Amino acid sequence: MKLSILNLRALVLGALCFALAGFGDKAIAQTFSVLGPMPEPAENPLTPEKAVLGKLLFWEEQLSSNDGVACGTCHKPFAGGSDARVGLPLSAHPGVDGMFGTEDDVIGSIGVIARDETCAEFDDGIFFPERQVTNRRTPSFIGIGYGDSSFWDGRATDEFIDPETGDIAIATGGSLESQAIGPILSTVEMACNDRTWDDVRTKLESVTPMALATDIPLDMLDALAVDPTYPDLFEAAFGTPDITAARIGFAIASYERTLVPDRTPFDLFLLGDPSALTADQELGMDLFELHCAGVCHSGAELSDNDFHHIGVRPADEDIGREEVTGNPADRGKMKTPPLRNVALRAPFFHNGGKETIQDVLIFYNTGGDFPTTDPDMIELGISNSELLLIEDFLINGLTDNRLINEFAPFDRPTLQTFFRRGDSNQDFGLDIADATHLLTFLFVVGSDPLPCEDASDANDDGGLDLADAISMLSRLFSGDPPLPSPSDISFGHDPTLDALGCNP
Repeated sequence: MKLSILNLRALVLGALCFALAGFGDKAIAQTFSVLGPMPEPAENPLTPEKAVLGKLLFWEEQLSSNDGVACGTCHKPFAGGSDARVGLPLSAHPGVDGMFGTEDDVIGSIGVIARDETCAEFDDGIFFPERQVTNRRTPSFIGIGYGDSSFWDGRATDEFIDPETGDIAIATGGSLESQAIGPILSTVEMACNDRTWDDVRTKLESVTPMALATDIPLDMLDALAVDPTYPDLFEAAFGTPDITAARIGFAIASYERTLVPDRTPFDLFLLGDPSALTADQELGMDLFELHCAGVCHSGAELSDNDFHHIGVRPADEDIGREEVTGNPADRGKMKTPPLRNVALRAPFFHNGGKETIQDVLIFYNTGGDFPTTDPDMIELGISNSELLLIEDFLINGLTDNRLINEFAPFDRPTLQTFFRRGDSNQDFGLDIADATHLLTFLFVVGSDPLPCEDASDANDDGGLDLADAISMLSRLFSGDPPLPSPSDISFGHDPTLDALGCNP
């Protein structure tokens, strides 16, 4: 006989009470609390001018060496603040063994083609001629300012050191500032080899802000209407037009502190709305509190902000926290991520090794995949019906719909789309099917529109015609050199400004 939801709820709550009675010092009543404003350090008080400058810098592709990567390229609100491109085959990193297609592969983020100190491309021996990929799954940038460190290994510390002077710019509370400046000089993510802060400064002084972006939000447009250059914007935010690494960190961190994901059904429930969660989701919350919150996912952020090796992969494949502390006891440990909007961030864990929330729950329920010394990684023995309730809570109870819809403050401009030149049918390669696809579009009445006009513009002349199909065929069968940048052998943005578009 099928149980009604009320009977199921009564049975599960009865089991919870029984379990908590013997739970000893792990009893966790009132584990959760409302998410308040994000803390800000005394050295960097939040102001509207700094926040909007940080928003501009975060979404500024010209902050990179090649004008093709912004912080926001790898961090999209609709993807929970992580990288939305993880489904692409080019997002694979070969892992510690250096070989693609093996068990230690990682799903990372696509960065830049390896370039030397002159910004000339060179063969890095792994990815070339494709873009490099980070060796860990990109964590969310939304809501991370509640903890005292950032990144999976915690290398962005609470103490923010000015990278140009070596002075302590923020004594405590500066993990967002520490995190913000890291990717800008990273030769995998945004930079040529040996890039300096002088290079960054010189470039920002000369470019037109947001020149490569479209659909720019109103608050950014309003700021640019008053202060149309980066020196102007820095003067509005800091009092002088000087562009420094520390100020870049201060501004981006200020923007990130405005991104508080506190309108989930879970938050509304905590604020007193009993209808914000369904009966199933409330059951899932109770089960989550019993099995998960008392261990790692407690507090307002749903994270203990600590580091654990939970057996996702063998610790020697990625030593994690040990790389920062030098302590062998920290080998393989990774930071506990906060869980609001977790459903938008698949795949999961530092290696992107689990595709769904259900996979993650099964992983925890069975005590992990690989040996670990963490005493909390034990088989939980939760029933399938209970796992489904927890899944419902995590997916539907913890999602702030403003991120899905990219409503303010999670709104953003549209950045340049990456594509492969000549890939008219968007299957990530160039072959005769692409020429056929373009010819069908050109000469068959009623054919479907092109998914990426830029990619179909094989000769990069800003138009679509028979010459493009000829360029594709000549490349395939006549030994012609690669098509114009980003070429048919690399995935990237179009350096040529024209009227052609490409679906994001």
